[in-house]
Amino acid sequence: MTDITTVASLFGSGLAVALTPVAVRQARLIRGLRTQLSEARSGSRARDAELARLAGVSLPATVQAVSDRQPVPDLPPVSAELAGTPFARHLGDLQEQVVGALTDAEGRTAQMTQATLLSVARTLQALANKQQMAVTDMLRKHDSPEVLGDLQVVDHATAQILRRAQAITVVCGSYPGRQHNATPLSDVVRGAVSRILDFRRVRIFHDEGDRAVVGRAVEGLVLALAELLENATRYSHPDTQVLVQFERAHNGLSVIVDDKGVGLQPGERERAQRLLSGQGAVSVTRLGDPPKFGFAVIGMLSSRYGFEVSVTKSPYSGVRAVAFLPSSLLTDPSPDRPVASLGSSGSPPADAGASSDADGKAAVPSAGTAAGAAAGDAAGAAGATTAGGLPKRRR
Repeated sequence: MTDITTVASLFGSGLAVALTPVAVRQARLIRGLRTQLSEARSGSRARDAELARLAGVSLPATVQAVSDRQPVPDLPPVSAELAGTPFARHLGDLQEQVVGALTDAEGRTAQMTQATLLSVARTLQALANKQQMAVTDMLRKHDSPEVLGDLQVVDHATAQILRRAQAITVVCGSYPGRQHNATPLSDVVRGAVSRILDFRRVRIFHDEGDRAVVGRAVEGLVLALAELLENATRYSHPDTQVLVQFERAHNGLSVIVDDKGVGLQPGERERAQRLLSGQGAVSVTRLGDPPKFGFAVIGMLSSRYGFEVSVTKSPYSGVRAVAFLPSSLLTDPSPDRPVASLGSSGSPPADAGASSDADGKAAVPSAGTAAGAAAGDAAGAAGATTAGGLPKRRR
């Protein structure tokens, strides 16, 4: 019995000795597996955090930057645990693909929208010009004050259609579509007044009839001033007046428009000044819903023709808009031809917003557009006159 016990003890001891290396290896394997599992869990949490940041922060910022046509922000650095891994490289590739897809989509959308708007605006311009020519013919044929008054209302409505169509074409990268000779600055301002709806509220002071605007910039300046005056009348009380005055500078001349309206908030003023500067591309898809073309049109025109427009707070708590014309855009008016209004295809009504300056000169904005006046200028320059000695208008 003792021998059997001894043999069993020796066998157990040998088995224990034989199993010890196996147990050690198993323990090491278990510790390694636990370490790998912990690292895998930590890496999974790090990847989840990076994906959450990509979906919640990086991609929205990328989409906003592409939509605003601003530089795309770089991805924030990944955690040290993921640095240099294939996952980090894949994140960078994903952002590049998203930026490329968004940029292409934004460009195609803006291009298609601009092409559509430009086509519609050109069609409206052509139809409105035909209507205006018909109204001009009727104004020549009829002498009845009642008929003339009604025709001038139609002519003025046509002027609103034309101005809006011109604004759309400018935003879409085209030109206003009219050419003029050098025109006195006072007539340019009156032409702008005649193209707004509430023209009777505008008062012009300090007439600058001895300075003229070079022909290439006349239509652009008329359209820009009309947009400023339209904003001034639209965002101020109907019982208030919009004041226009001129200020000379050593290297040019300024047209100042003051309203007594609600004014601009700081954020709105910064956005307006950015658009008025004409710097950077303007997309019609980023002008609001419904789109507001005014400041964008003015900025593109000022950049194209060389004048400057800025907005500040007016002395009446509204908005003061200043259009500065450098000396390169100013010249002397032609002494050999009569001065014609840029805004009329017929005689203005007696109450069409007439105002007087300090010298008693009447500043009467007419109720129509520039088509008839341009024809009248051409006829006057050619020397054609009626039996009464007045310039004869011709198409």
